[in-house]
Amino acid sequence: MSLLGRSLFSLTHRLRGSRSLELYREIADAPRASREAALAEQMRLLSALLDHAERNVPYYREMFAALGIRSRDVRSLEDFARLPVLTKDIVRERQRDLVSEATPPERLFPQHSGGSTGVPVSFFRDRAYLDASDAGTYRNLAQCGWRPGDMVGFVWGSNARIERMSPLEFELRQRLRRFYLLDPFRSGPEELGRWIAKLRRLRPTAMLGYASTMARLAEYAIATGEQLPRGVRGVFTTAEKLYPQQRSAIERAFACHAFDLYGSSEVQNIAAECPAGSMHVNVDFVVLESDAAAGAPGGPTPLIVTSLRAYAMPFIRYRNEDCGTLLDGTCSCGGGFPLMSLDVARVSDNFVLPDGQVVHGEFFTHLMYGSKGVASFQFHQTAPDHIRLLMVPTAGDGADGAAGRAAAARKAVAEIQALSPRPIVVEVQEVASIPLSSAGKHRFTRTDVRAPLGERVESAAAAAAPAGGR
Repeated sequence: MSLLGRSLFSLTHRLRGSRSLELYREIADAPRASREAALAEQMRLLSALLDHAERNVPYYREMFAALGIRSRDVRSLEDFARLPVLTKDIVRERQRDLVSEATPPERLFPQHSGGSTGVPVSFFRDRAYLDASDAGTYRNLAQCGWRPGDMVGFVWGSNARIERMSPLEFELRQRLRRFYLLDPFRSGPEELGRWIAKLRRLRPTAMLGYASTMARLAEYAIATGEQLPRGVRGVFTTAEKLYPQQRSAIERAFACHAFDLYGSSEVQNIAAECPAGSMHVNVDFVVLESDAAAGAPGGPTPLIVTSLRAYAMPFIRYRNEDCGTLLDGTCSCGGGFPLMSLDVARVSDNFVLPDGQVVHGEFFTHLMYGSKGVASFQFHQTAPDHIRLLMVPTAGDGADGAAGRAAAARKAVAEIQALSPRPIVVEVQEVASIPLSSAGKHRFTRTDVRAPLGERVESAAAAAAPAGGR
């Protein structure tokens, strides 16, 4: 099957016009380079990005002019650290000025992400960035022995196009692409049992997806005694912080190493755990800085991240509102990429519906991204059959904003109620503000309901996209 799998994988890339496989082969050995060689390549990529941004992106052209310097004057990371920080507020206010004039509008893909204040951020990516992100995902998977064409169990939310497919079309798509989709938006006990049966037939080499859902699958297998496939060589968790008890359940159930990945919607492929258990910064994808001046004394340190592969809409010295620590020293794996640890990320709960189905929190956040007239929002589940949707109106938006909120609310109510055969009451309220969590983060989803296995299903979502992007 490996030869057939490789052939199918290569064919689907050619049919899609994707360069991901080609890029993967170019970057596959980069983590094994020396520290000096890795940082030299990082500086080369950074210089090329800054040159592009100065020539083609209005916001950065204006920034360099205001500083009285040229991009070529940035000759070291020390020089780079003197450039202004890009914040989520700036991205919201200057979105169009942050888009490259060299990228035709029809080649832009709109994307959305949240923030610690609960105000969504909209931005754009192009095909080249998405291909590079996939290449980074392949490199992550290769750490466990996965090879292009090996099957991957992919725990990630579906979309409207996939849901419109017939069962035969869906099955064919997953087997051709070699990433078999398991939908965490619908993952109650019955679904988890079917997943295990499906995985035993597929015999994936690796698993990739939401940390919280992967842990729930493992806990379900342990509790029921159902046997997970033994050919899985690595479980890769992304989009959420992986907690120790989740790691323990995953490694016990799958009998292999759990690899923690770190990325975000805005900047993907930030860091990846190696087989030795260290988190390495992907310096050929990002420049990662620690912003000690912005952190509270004795508290977590905010991170500043630059995507070296994002040319359509560059994120340069971007404060992504996650916190972490850059570490000194080297790893026993022998890799040259620097080390880090992730401390704090966005909190998002999963919901348990009246029929016992568990729906990942990202289902709800996706309902609201891009909605007009909505400055911030939160879904709060107070009982299996009762959800409150809190919406903060955009300031000064008038009748158009009110109409946008009403449309967003109607869509959200309809899609939530369609999740379960049993009635769900969705109460919509407009509020002036939504309180932050005790950690100072916004919670897009909150639940007061306990999961079928006896514990509240909670996750710390670092982003709404896989670390490597898919």
